[in-house]
Amino acid sequence: MADNPRNNINLVIPFPFASSPAQVVGITSDYIIETVSYSLSFFPIPLPFSLFPTPASTEVSIATIAEKTTGPLSHGSLRLSSPNEAKATPLVRFNYFSDPADLSRCVKGVRKMGDMMNTNSMDRFKYTGFNGERGFMFLGPALPSNWSDDSSVEDYCRSTVTTFWHYHGGCLVGKVVDGDFRVMGINSLRVVDGSTFTISPGTNPQATLMMLGRYIGLKMLRERRENLRRFLPVQDSYVL
Repeated sequence: MADNPRNNINLVIPFPFASSPAQVVGITSDYIIETVSYSLSFFPIPLPFSLFPTPASTEVSIATIAEKTTGPLSHGSLRLSSPNEAKATPLVRFNYFSDPADLSRCVKGVRKMGDMMNTNSMDRFKYTGFNGERGFMFLGPALPSNWSDDSSVEDYCRSTVTTFWHYHGGCLVGKVVDGDFRVMGINSLRVVDGSTFTISPGTNPQATLMMLGRYIGLKMLRERRENLRRFLPVQDSYVL
């Protein structure tokens, strides 16, 4: 089983900014860069002698720039935590960056995010400090300052890694299910989801999974009709 590592930064925007769904802004053979913007509500805690004892919530615009490592070579496992209780939370471990190639891809992707931050188009998202210096405000960890040091960027990758929810593997075709996604050795059971994939396709597997579900569903209905025709009289077959 595997999962695509995600590392991202969250910028606090100094002005109201329209929310937008995820947008793909860059695709390479090693990583994918995506962005999303949204608003967060903050409720300040009033001070004991505040003139405004019940402050209203404050809307803050956030822009997220995320890097996704494609085709991870690092693999993990999912194990049952209890032999008796089906509802017990399983033991999940993805082993992010256990393969050095995945860590190297992350370093490239994080550096590319840094290159994006240094462009003129990003200057309007900076704040001006009391000393006149301009810089970004981050919600959460900022990018590492030492870009020339591989170990510094590698540490950043390890400490900020999280999931993109694109889990795959663990129920692979030819090992657990056959070519028709039937669970081998069990009747009337199929698995049609990302667990049958060796890699997570594209920037998001949702469309692929929806197409696969429709394809297998239509194939099951066609097989059912063909089986019924074998047992029904010819004159009644038109009902199908």
